[in-house]
Amino acid sequence: VVFVTGGDGWDIPHAPQRAAAYNMPFAIGVAASWSKYLEVPGKYKSMYFYWWTPDDSFIEMQPTKLILPTYDAYAWTLSDYTTAAADIKTAKIVPKDLTIMAPDVVKLLAASLFDSAAVDSMMLNMKTNSLTREQAACAWLKGNDVRWNMWIPDSTKCDPGFGLYDDATEVFTAQRTTATTCRACLPGMLSKAYSDDSGPTYVCEACPAGQQQLGAGEMACDPCPLGTSKLNQSPEECALCPAGQYQDEEGAFQCKKCPPGTTTMILGMKSISGCGCKAGSIDVSDLNSPLRTAADCQACTAGLDCPTMSTVAALKAGVSPVGEEFTPMVIEGYFSTESKPIELFKCSSPVECPGGKPDTCGGDRIGVPCGECPAATYWAGSKCSGCTAWSAIGWILCIALIFAGLVGAYYFLNSAVTAKASTLVSTTCAVGMMINMLQSLGIIGTMTVGWPVSLKGIWGFLQVFTFDIDGFAFACIAGENPVARYILLVLFFPAGLLWLSLCGLVSKVKAKWAWDTTKLRSTMGQFMQVSFSTMSSTALVPYICYAHPNGLRSNLKYTNVFCRTDEHTAMVIAGSLLLAFGVCGFWGFAAYLAHMCPKWCSTGNFRRVQSARFLLGRFRLDVWWYGVPLLLRGPLLALTVVVAPDYPAVQCLACQIILMTFMAVQIYNWPWKAPILNVVDMVVCFLLVILVAVAGFYVPAVTDGLKTFFEVFNIVALSGLLVLVGVMILASVLALFYRAAIGSQQELKIMTVGKTPPPSQVASVLVRQIAALVSKSDEQMAAKLEKLGVYDLQALQLASSILQNEVVDATDAIEPTRSSRSTSRITSQALAPAPKKKAEPEPPKPELDKDDEDPNKAKQATV
Repeated sequence: VVFVTGGDGWDIPHAPQRAAAYNMPFAIGVAASWSKYLEVPGKYKSMYFYWWTPDDSFIEMQPTKLILPTYDAYAWTLSDYTTAAADIKTAKIVPKDLTIMAPDVVKLLAASLFDSAAVDSMMLNMKTNSLTREQAACAWLKGNDVRWNMWIPDSTKCDPGFGLYDDATEVFTAQRTTATTCRACLPGMLSKAYSDDSGPTYVCEACPAGQQQLGAGEMACDPCPLGTSKLNQSPEECALCPAGQYQDEEGAFQCKKCPPGTTTMILGMKSISGCGCKAGSIDVSDLNSPLRTAADCQACTAGLDCPTMSTVAALKAGVSPVGEEFTPMVIEGYFSTESKPIELFKCSSPVECPGGKPDTCGGDRIGVPCGECPAATYWAGSKCSGCTAWSAIGWILCIALIFAGLVGAYYFLNSAVTAKASTLVSTTCAVGMMINMLQSLGIIGTMTVGWPVSLKGIWGFLQVFTFDIDGFAFACIAGENPVARYILLVLFFPAGLLWLSLCGLVSKVKAKWAWDTTKLRSTMGQFMQVSFSTMSSTALVPYICYAHPNGLRSNLKYTNVFCRTDEHTAMVIAGSLLLAFGVCGFWGFAAYLAHMCPKWCSTGNFRRVQSARFLLGRFRLDVWWYGVPLLLRGPLLALTVVVAPDYPAVQCLACQIILMTFMAVQIYNWPWKAPILNVVDMVVCFLLVILVAVAGFYVPAVTDGLKTFFEVFNIVALSGLLVLVGVMILASVLALFYRAAIGSQQELKIMTVGKTPPPSQVASVLVRQIAALVSKSDEQMAAKLEKLGVYDLQALQLASSILQNEVVDATDAIEPTRSSRSTSRITSQALAPAPKKKAEPEPPKPELDKDDEDPNKAKQATV
């Protein structure tokens, strides 16, 4: 039997074994070409040839297949090819995404089944009728509709991963009756089995609470991961735990809240250890302790900057493991120790306490809170500088100059006191006024106001006049102990008095050197008067205790001295002695002198009056007492810081009230002898008020308690204004029914602001004085008036103008001189209504006697 094959001899290795096994005599041949291979079987009907199906090469010949025993895979591994070859399956290959994009097409392909006869018939039809593949397939479909109708899938029979879907509403549905097709379940949904009368299918449902699904077409949802939660059934993903919450379990419905006072740095925190303190609080727990379960948050006091997630460990280290912006630190101007880092101290200057880590001082300062310099150094304003020999020598020379100046004051400040302001007196008063102004500025500079950096140096210099001299190497001669330095300052004032007393005693060694006791007393009073504001502020230093954020209190000047300690007690004792004997004692003595001087003048005890020239010499003789209240300005300003050291707003308010009160008293009395000094004093007070008012802009916003105080103060001030207006209205009404106009001679004392002398008494005194002056010549009067001061001459000129215009009758008026005309005044007659003119009666004509008809006699009688 002829056996024809093609190619390179297809199946030739197998044919001999089969021929021998099944007694088939084969004559094997290989076609020379593909065309010969296709031609030979058509010419020779009875032959055996190699072919495979499905294929249309020999389809029209309808050859018969040689059936061999079923394929034996084991025999083939032994090179036994007597069994049939293995069938090669023809697979339907589709894109992977087609299952999701066109599931019905995939189902149709999967259900379609073609046997060899069907394929052969389509290929035979295509070849015999010269059809295309599409035409042959279409012809087969038309003739086999019953067969392929079974392949069309049910649109509502969904596969796993899919679910019923309504194209009209574009939503997944749970009922087959409302579904039009199947769609792959979206992320956040699961494909769930469902069965009804039409058979099994699948529906898509949203993931239940506590679960999510990030992929599409899945059969189950995954539990919410750590740090997330989901409360309701929905296709949404599990939400990250918000700030202040965490979740350390999977599949949670809700996140767990962080302990009170704590929060989280990021969303989705997975454990309670991620809960840190909120901004404004700090975790004081031991982070390395195995017993730690949560943060132990404490509120940060003033002076500590606590961002979110602050810990004591980060504060000590100066760096936070979660980032620089989460590092707590001590604010500039505050201090804390390494052992107690959250107990804050307030410093007097940011230069001394730059902030940052605990135990950080600036300028080489030491102590708590950076309140002192090391031994043999002094504070130079920005750092601690070392003491030198010149520092001690400079202080020795300075002390010598001060005591020498006190001796010189005896000789230069004891000129005769007159009503006029001499050049020396005016100069001395101007210098004293300047010193007093600088002392007031120094006291204002001690207010706990947050002055700008550009003014710090100015205030630091001005505080020298309040005896704040540590910046001038005072510690180099007095030592680093603050109590010792303060006591030495206190002793300066009695030392000055003792020095003057000693000089007076030594001067009596020779009669020509002997100091006059009266002048010595006046010099001692001058020393106390000039240094009174400085002495007052020095005496009050121990009483100025400001509060630290940790509850302790320090002395404002010596911050390393804590109040109610032994060191502070020693300072209080020294300050109290100076306050009692120096401040209060001298002021009481000055008040006594001002009270007694008029009496001593009237009794001729002039030496005692001259002893008080330090108190009287600067002012007009009719305002001799003004030096007594003027002494109080410095102590009252210093007292504002004592009363409210922690409330700069109250300090500013009190200073303004004090300065405006003294300015009003000064303007009302105009006390200084030299007119220019009155103007300068008024301007100085005015500028000081402006300065304190501007200081209020550097005051922090008042707290609730202080706000209540200012509200009450405003109410009291407004009430005072209303009461004052009401009193004036009432007085005006009563004046219409009870007395003459307000300010008249018969009015009450309260309405005339003082007692008005009776006109009769004034007239009596004036007549006697005029009678005494009548005998005086112009030269004598000029000599007397030459001794008077400016304000006395102006007062006499005003009195002369009043006498000229109001008292002297017009018929007796003196022709005014150039100087008298210089005083402008409107007379009361000019404003009075003019009286009505009455007709004057004609004088009676004299009657002549009948017996006397002499016309000359009649004329004479008429005259």
